[in-house]
Formats: sequence, structure tokens, C-alpha cells
Amino acid sequence: MAHCKNSDCASLRNCGTLPCIAWGSKWLASFGEFQVNLESNELLRSGLRVPIQDQPLRVLRLLLEAEGKVVRREQLRTTLWPEDTFVDFEHGVNTAVKKLRQALEDSAERPNYVETLPKVGYRFIPVVEWVSRNGSRPEVVETETPEPVVAPPQSVDQQVPGSSSRWRFAAILFGALLLLAIAGYLRQSPSEGHSDELSVVPLTTFPGLEVAPDFSPDGNQVVFSWFGYEKDFQFDLYIKQVGQERVVQLTHHPAAFLASAWSPDGRFIAFKREAEPEASGIYLISALGGAERKLASIVPFGGPERIAVSWSPDSKWVAFSKTGSPYKKAPTSSDHYSLHLVNIETHEERILPDPAPDCVETLHPAFSPDGKYLATMCAPTESVFRIYVQRPDGTQPREVSSVKSSEGFADLRWAADSQSLIYAAGHQLWRVPLAGGKSERLLFAQDTESVSVARWGNRLAYAQVRHPGSVWQLELSGPTTPAGPAAKLISSSLGEGSARISPNGKHIAFQSSRSGNPEIWMCDRDASNPVQLTSFRGAQVGPPSWSPDSRRIIFDVRASDKPELYVVKTEGGPPTQFVTGTPNASYPFWSADGRSIYFSTEPPGAIWKAPVQGGESVRLTGEAEAGMAPQEALGGKRLYFHKVDTLNHTQAWSVPVTGGKANPVIGMPTDVDFVPGLGGIYFAAGAPRHHSLSRFDLVTRQVQKIADLPSVFTQWGPSLSPDGHSFLFSGIEHSEGDIILVEGFR
Repeated sequence: MAHCKNSDCASLRNCGTLPCIAWGSKWLASFGEFQVNLESNELLRSGLRVPIQDQPLRVLRLLLEAEGKVVRREQLRTTLWPEDTFVDFEHGVNTAVKKLRQALEDSAERPNYVETLPKVGYRFIPVVEWVSRNGSRPEVVETETPEPVVAPPQSVDQQVPGSSSRWRFAAILFGALLLLAIAGYLRQSPSEGHSDELSVVPLTTFPGLEVAPDFSPDGNQVVFSWFGYEKDFQFDLYIKQVGQERVVQLTHHPAAFLASAWSPDGRFIAFKREAEPEASGIYLISALGGAERKLASIVPFGGPERIAVSWSPDSKWVAFSKTGSPYKKAPTSSDHYSLHLVNIETHEERILPDPAPDCVETLHPAFSPDGKYLATMCAPTESVFRIYVQRPDGTQPREVSSVKSSEGFADLRWAADSQSLIYAAGHQLWRVPLAGGKSERLLFAQDTESVSVARWGNRLAYAQVRHPGSVWQLELSGPTTPAGPAAKLISSSLGEGSARISPNGKHIAFQSSRSGNPEIWMCDRDASNPVQLTSFRGAQVGPPSWSPDSRRIIFDVRASDKPELYVVKTEGGPPTQFVTGTPNASYPFWSADGRSIYFSTEPPGAIWKAPVQGGESVRLTGEAEAGMAPQEALGGKRLYFHKVDTLNHTQAWSVPVTGGKANPVIGMPTDVDFVPGLGGIYFAAGAPRHHSLSRFDLVTRQVQKIADLPSVFTQWGPSLSPDGHSFLFSGIEHSEGDIILVEGFR
């Protein structure tokens, strides 16, 4: 056997693993419509030169030389980068192979030329024909490889003492298990997207908020929702092609919330718009633009987590969640969301049963690419979410995973192979196998609110969004007279909210995520000296309420399926649970006399009172007056709470602190968050960036505007200082969101 003399081949084979082509400078390698001219070091396609850099071309030559055998990543390293060269080898190989595939117009997920063996190397798929200028094939020269030494079989007399058939069986079994383990290892891929060529880059970088991406069937275009600051939180749909900066506006009717899905046949885009009632609904528009066609009506303003839509694989049905279904859950059942299907041709609308009896809401429908399953998210209570898969007709539901997230569940999609589900929860991306099991966090994504997975092209896109809230303060010189404009009081880059001033006026308790998780914090009255009081590490923590002596704070925590009440001392120490003897206790409020804790349960949403020193809780409202978030008015005679009516509007109601008949507050505006004061109720309302503070007089039943509030998109968590001179609220000044593109995702 002749020794190998080609340097590239020698380093690749290490002179003993692969056959070596003894080529001269005039040989051509031909495969399909491509040729590699070894004399000019060029890649040709049907005789025309294909632009390619030196490094990818050297990789191609090594793959060609291997003639169908695997070229290991270590072999590529020793060939392309000498040992004395410092280089980011992993990145270098990935980049070189990626550029080679681009030159060959090859696909990593469905390769025609270069096949990836994760964590091992690469293999060239087609048969390569080596030809010379005169058409002859070059000689294949084998290298000298030692023949394996085979030991003669042992006779029975030569066997090791004590050996038997069971030992031979054990050896065979061990070998089989070892092979399976090796095969499993070779099939493994990195957790960050299951690709050794993962690339994470921004797809959009526009001012404002870009969210809710969805890929075209070929994976080359993305439709998304976008609003700029000049639009005051009003979304429209836009389309952008991967690799180009130009965007095309698809819709021209601004919406409060908007989400879309591209039909599998590529013809249409379905979207759910939440806007004014007559414009809200499920719509269809051509992917090329044009007139919209309404498919179904919806109740608007359900919120961004309820706007997902999905296409059936035959492009005939659109799935979405809708309130007002006959599957009632509680006295507040008008806001129960069930899964609906609408036919794009006949407009026939169907309602599918919930996947489980305890689903208060069924959201985020997602058809699997292979058409076998429909996935949904069931929310039995706040901060607890269950992922189900069922048949497309809604039958045979099966739970895949239970998710606990204090920061919500934002989106649910299928992987391209229909074998796993990708979901966004707690501002992170997760993957869970179709068969169920532990969810895997995808570490490449942060601040995630929506996601899409391309059916082709190994691409994933997600919306990276940040919208931290701040606490604002408006000083009052009288019940309806501002002492000056509102000013920002507490802020951080991770968000603050629901601030409450202590009865002695010295401190403020508030919710904050500045530690990385939502917790209860306390600071001085001027917002200095912040101190973290709790450490639940991810559980949802509710608004704080002070004890009259300003030494303790009560709040709810959703660390499990059911909310529970906890008390923490301001001087320090771990929180202790406050036992009420009722299920699902939430939104506690400390009475002014310090003797009672008011709270609500969910569902069915009753108002209760429990003695601070322990004892049986007393129910203050009946089932017909189901409500939540009780607050004692200044003076300590009545409780005010929120109640959802049959039209899905939130009203202000009140009940005596001793219990009795509950009544609506006649004349009080609906759908506002409020705080009772002495003789009146304070509330902030208005359109995004145009909120104002007003007071409803409980005697005259008139509303009086007090002051315009700072320009914020949304506001919540109002509170009033015990002396009635400071009004606090939380607001988001601006949100930033971009669509991030992930290449190489599997």
C-alpha cells in the first residue's frame, strides 16, 4: 500500500482512517450541477463561478475527499487551524459550514449536500465523481492500515474458570447498552435551540413596540404587530422579509391589541383585533394586502394574553379564544374564555369544550404542523397554567405540562417536527416534549412575550419586550385640589407598582422586581433606603396592606395552585402564613381598628372578614354579590370592592363592614381601578397617555376632575395616604419591543 502524500488528506485521515485521492492539479470534483476546480480553486455551478470564501471551500474539499465518510470536527480543526493558531474554533467551524451551505443553497434541516452529525462532525451526502480534463477518473490510493489481529476462539478447556453463558450474555447486553448510549449522545443537541449553528440577531429595531411575530409558510417572511410612540399604543400589522430592512404595512385600522397567523397555504393572514366594539373581531386579509374580511365578532379588551389565533393545517379553520361561551364556571362567567373555530368560507363558528373542568380560561390555541393535535393553555387560577393537547375536534385531551409563573403565560407554539411545544412564560422561552415531562428553558431568549417557529428553515422568532412601571405621586391640598403636578416617586429598570403609604406616614410598601423576582419592598417616605422584605423567588406577590401600627404588612402569594395570605414584619424576619380557613384567599386589606383582615376568595369571588388574632372567617357577601379586592373606606363603616357584571364590566360595589346587603355605587364610572377616600372615591381613567385623576362624590353622585396625570400608556394600583393628601399610582411611560430572529433552531 502506498503512503498518502496529499497534506490535506493526510491531516484529515491521520494516515489511516479514510481513503486518500491521489489527485493532480488538473482534477475536477463533480456532484450534481456543481463542480470544484482544484486547479483554480473555484466552485462552479453549471460552469459559472459561485462566490465562496477560502475557508468554506477548504471545508468542502475535505468533505469531498472523505467520499461519504464522516469528517469529525476535531479533524476540521487540525486541518483548518494549526495548533499554534488561536481561534474560536467552534464559532469558526459553524461559520464556515454555514457559508458553505449558503454557496450550495443547502439547508441544515433538510440537507442535500452537507449533513450535520451533532457534536460529531459532517458528512457529504451525494456521490462525488472525480474527473480529469480528458474525462478519466483519478486513482484512489489506499493507505497502509494495519490488519486487525483476531484471536483464535478459545476451546472449552481454555475458558476462564467460572465463566458461563450468563457472563457472555452480560457482555453482549453491556455492549448493546453502550451502543445505545453512544447513539443517544450523538442524537443529543445543545439546549439553546438544538443546533450547533445557532445565530440570534434582531429582525426589527424600530422605535416603539414590535410583538406577536408569525412566519410565512416558507419561513422567509414575518408578519408582526407594531406601534410607534406617535400612535399612542395603537397597533397595525406589518410584514418584513428576513434579510431585508423594508417593511410593508398590511392593516390600516389601529388596534389596542393585535395578533396574527399566516395560513399554511400562504394565501391569507388571520388576525384578532381588539379595538372599539364595532371594529373588534377575527379578520382575514390577503398576504399581499387589500381589503379585510370579518370572520367573527368578539368582546373587546380582553387583554394581550387572549388574542392568539391559529390555522388548521388545511387552511380552512381559524382557532381563537372568545368569552361569552355556554361553558359557565362561576357567577363571573361572562369573562370565561373558551376555544372557538370559525370557517373562513362559510363563517360557521364552533365552540370546543374546555380540556379540563377547572379551566377558568382556555387560551392560546395552536394546531400542530402535522395536523394531529390542537394544543391549548388552561388557566385554573392566577399564575398557574396547564398545557393540554387534544384532537383537532376537541376530544381526548391530555395534560402535557403544568406551568407556574408569577409573570404570566404569553404564548404557545409547536416545534416544526410536531414533537414538542414552545411556550413563553415568566418572560422566558421554554420547550416541553409532546409526551410530557420537564420543561427545558431556552437560554438564548430573554424578556420574551410572544414566539413563532417556522415550519421550514430552522428559524424561530420571538418578541423581546421591556415595559417597566414606576410609582407616581400627586399631592393634594384639598379633596379635589392638586398641590402641584404629579411626580415620579419610585422607579427602576425592572419595574415597581402598587405602593401604599404607612399609617404613620413614615414608609412606603410596594411591589418591585428589582431583585429579579416580584417581591414586597419598603422604603422611607421620600423613596430612600429601599429594603427587600420578602424572598419568594418567582411566586406572584400581591399588593401590600399596612397594619394600623405600621409594623406589619399583609399580602397574598401565589406559590401554588391556590393564593394564600402572608404577613411580614417591617423590622425583618421571614413572612408567616395567615390562615383564613377558606380556599383561595387573596387581596387582603387590614381594617383601621387593627382587629380584622378583609379578603376575597376566587372563585366564586366572595368578600370575607377574618379576626387578626385567629378564629373563623365570616362571609360578608352572598353568591349573587361575588366580588374581589375589598378596601375599607376612611371612617371604617363600609367596604368597597370590584364586581364584574353580566356585560363584563367592572363595577364599584360596597357592603357594611359587619356584613349585610351589598349594593352597586350608582353613578360611579365602570372599568376603573379606584380607592375610597373620605366622602368620595378617587380613580384614574382615560386613553393611553391621556389619563386624569377624578373624584366621585358619594353625596352628590357627581364626578369632578382633579388633574391630568403624566403621559403613560397604562396606569394601575391607586392608593391614598391615610391623611388623604397623597395619591399614588403606578404607570408605564414607554414600552420597547423588538422581534429577534434565531437561525439554526431545531
